[in-house]
Amino acid sequence: MKCLAKGFTLKELLVSLAVVSVAIVWGLPHLVDIIPNYRLITAARSLVVQIHRAKLRALSHSATYYLDFDLDGDGDLASEDCFLWGDRNGNRRKELLEKSEMVLDLELFPKIHLKAYPAELGGPKRGPNNTAINAGDGDGVSFAQNRIKFNPAGTCSTGTIYLHNSNGRTLAIRLRYNCLTQLWKCYGNKWERW
Repeated sequence: MKCLAKGFTLKELLVSLAVVSVAIVWGLPHLVDIIPNYRLITAARSLVVQIHRAKLRALSHSATYYLDFDLDGDGDLASEDCFLWGDRNGNRRKELLEKSEMVLDLELFPKIHLKAYPAELGGPKRGPNNTAINAGDGDGVSFAQNRIKFNPAGTCSTGTIYLHNSNGRTLAIRLRYNCLTQLWKCYGNKWERW
């Protein structure tokens, strides 16, 4: 009676482990570069979703809404939170009766910063379409008072939000008067529509 051997030989097992090890060693550096870029893209997309949500809220409630990066108005964006609130009395100031909700916490995205990558480290010197990056306070949000105003008519304030990661990649979210959102990516000093 003939017996058929099943299974792997030691030689086959060692060759398989060697191939898997080489694949892991080759792929790990690429994975380390991919994860920060993925987080940056996810943060930018989350911000765009909140921009569209604020526009829809202003349209549906026929009221002025703000997407606010500096809720207390002190000019400091250290917390990197984004709040949505409706201006009930039209005075452009957040008051106690005007409920706000935090819609985005950029601290959930590790090593994502609300600024363009610094020019002295190889980041862009100018923004998309040759706009000034340091418009506003140079804090990554070029909107007046670090807030985006959404009008009931479907229009909004114009400006740019810059985000960068630890890899030196910068993304810009430009908002036009008609609430058209443009996404830009930067490699060095060259901007491309995304």
